[in-house]
Amino acid sequence: MWSKRHAALRLGVVATRISAGSRLARPLLFTFSPSGSIVRHGALPDQRGWGKSVQQKRIYDEAYRGEQRVRRWLRFDIRYRCRRLQEVLGSLRIDVARARVLDVGFGTGELLASFPVGCAITGAEISASAVERAHRSPRLSRHASRHFQLIPENGPEALPRGPFDIVLSSHVLEHVDDDSRWLRALHQRVMPGGTVAVFVPIETPGYNPDHVRVYSLESLCALVESVGLQIVHTEGSMHLNGHVWKWLTLPSRKRWPVLGPLVNTLRLLSQAVIPYPLTRTLERWAARAGLGPRQALVVARAPS
Repeated sequence: MWSKRHAALRLGVVATRISAGSRLARPLLFTFSPSGSIVRHGALPDQRGWGKSVQQKRIYDEAYRGEQRVRRWLRFDIRYRCRRLQEVLGSLRIDVARARVLDVGFGTGELLASFPVGCAITGAEISASAVERAHRSPRLSRHASRHFQLIPENGPEALPRGPFDIVLSSHVLEHVDDDSRWLRALHQRVMPGGTVAVFVPIETPGYNPDHVRVYSLESLCALVESVGLQIVHTEGSMHLNGHVWKWLTLPSRKRWPVLGPLVNTLRLLSQAVIPYPLTRTLERWAARAGLGPRQALVVARAPS
C-alpha cells in the first residue's frame, strides 16, 4: 500500500551512509524502482567537508544553557513539529493520553512537553545542559512520570530500555555515525504494536556542516523498513524553510561572525510570526507550486 501511494515520488536521489565504525561519509547515487527497492549506481566523488569527523557532543553540550524563552519563540520549526506530530498521531488513532514516550535527542524538550500530562515521559540526550535544564523545567515537571538521561555520543545501547508506547527521533539521525544501528535501538525499545516517529531534514550534501549524511523522504522510508518497522504515514514538509533562504543563510552555515547570527535570526523571525494554520496553507500552496520539502516525517509501527 505504501509503495502505491508513493510511486510518483520515487525519483533519483542522493543519499549517504556511514558504515559501522567509519568516520568517513561517502555520498552514493540511488534510484528507487516502482517496487520501492533501492538501486545503487556507484559512488559519487567525495564532497568537500564530508571526510571530517563531527564531534556532536562538543557542539551541543552547552547549547541549552541560558535564557530559552525568546529562542523557543523563534524556533518556529520546533513548534511546527510539535503541532504536526500530534495531528498525525491523532489521525492514526494512536492513544497518547497515558502513553510511555521516549524522545532520543530531546533538546529543548518541546516534543515531550507537547504530550498530555498523564504521559510518562523519558528523554535521552548527549547534551549535559539539555538534561540539566529538563530536570528544572516547569513545563516538563507537570507530567505523571519523567526521566532524563545523559547518554554517550555513539552509544545507542545505553538508551533507556522501556518498553515504550511511542519512541521519537527528531533531527537526530543525520548527526550519528551509524543511523541503522540507532534506528534498530529505537525499534528494540518500542513495545510490539508501538509507534516510532522520525523527523529528518531534507537537504543537499554539504548544506549543513554539522550533518554527516543527507536524506530524502524515500531514503528515510527505506531505512525505516530495513530495521523491520512497518510504515503507516510519510510526509514531506517545511517547503517554505529553504529555497530562497538556502542562499541567504550562507553566512550562518559558514559560521561567519556577526553576519551569520544576524541572518539566521532574520530567517527565524520571518517565519516565527506566521501562525501555524497559515503555515500549513502556505505549505500546501508551495508544494503545488513545485517547491520541494525540507523535512521528512515517517511514522512506523513495530510488528505485534
